[in-house]
Amino acid sequence: MANDSIENLTTVQTLPDLTILEPYLGSDLVSQMMAADTLTVSIGIIIISFILATLIFTVLKIITKVLAGRTKTELDDKILEAIQQPIFRLIIIGGFYLAVANLGVGDGVLDLILRVILTLAYLTIIMFVLKVLSAVVNYGLMDLASKTNSDMDDEIIPIFHKAAAIVVWAFGLIMILGGWGVDVAPFIAGVGIAGLAISFALQSTLSNVVAGISIIMDKTFRVGDKIGLDSGEVGTIHEITLRSTRILTYDNELLIVPNNNMASAKIKNYSQPDLKVRVVVPFTVEYGSDPAKVIKLIEKTITNDIEGILEEPKVSVVFTQMADFSLNFQLRFWVEHYGEAYGKKLEATDVIYNTLGKNKIGIPFPTRTIYMKK
Repeated sequence: MANDSIENLTTVQTLPDLTILEPYLGSDLVSQMMAADTLTVSIGIIIISFILATLIFTVLKIITKVLAGRTKTELDDKILEAIQQPIFRLIIIGGFYLAVANLGVGDGVLDLILRVILTLAYLTIIMFVLKVLSAVVNYGLMDLASKTNSDMDDEIIPIFHKAAAIVVWAFGLIMILGGWGVDVAPFIAGVGIAGLAISFALQSTLSNVVAGISIIMDKTFRVGDKIGLDSGEVGTIHEITLRSTRILTYDNELLIVPNNNMASAKIKNYSQPDLKVRVVVPFTVEYGSDPAKVIKLIEKTITNDIEGILEEPKVSVVFTQMADFSLNFQLRFWVEHYGEAYGKKLEATDVIYNTLGKNKIGIPFPTRTIYMKK
């Protein structure tokens, strides 16, 4: 009984068995390998893995060159290039795994070596994912960002890249620790608590970032657009950053508004849906004037005397109100670009004043008549 116990303790276990290769190499060949010297078989497995890895690596390089000439983008070429080295390494790592398992070393040593090999495999997969991520960012997302007028996406994409890389490394570290038998549950819980604390601390900043992203996605406005805020400020979008939107007013003042406020504000965009804009010039004449004569006179004069006004829609004058001491009118016309609107409004105001004066049409001023009883 004692001798049986000693034999049981010294029995060497090989993990895994080479019979797993039978579907690929055939049962006869696998039987010959199992009957041969274990060291020779292990060396043969490593050599075969190198040959197989080199063959697949060469085939992938040829495929990459062929596809490179058929597509316009570099993204697919970079992804195929990123695949080559990881597959090469994984095949070799798999060969070492089988070779070590076949040697029949002690359980403790075997377990240690296999864990090291598994760690190398995980690291290879992590590097592969990071390379693919870099290819997608540099040759996919950055190309799209270069076609937009905003600088915000140029700032968001690198941040997204770094955050995604951190997530990949975090998951990879959890897998590696799990492979070494480490309990990762407390680690995951700690990461979750830390993330929750950070999100509370950066709540205002994150809300501005999310609002900025929604502004870009919704295309509410772009750099160069003329906008008017519900608070009364008017200006041109100078820059959209992660935290705020910068508006250049017509007094050459830079107005910085948090993106969260911009996302919730009522905004008048003069640049959308196109650059054309209607100019409205209010004016008044005194009671006793003929409204039809005023309309005809001003429409004709504005059409003939002011250049740069669109023919369609036509110039129009509207009689809007019989006020306390005046007859109120509005001159309405369109210009090709909103940048011309203010100058044309000033020019039209000057023309209206001179035209009314030449035609003896009075311009009223506020008056009040008081009747007194004796």
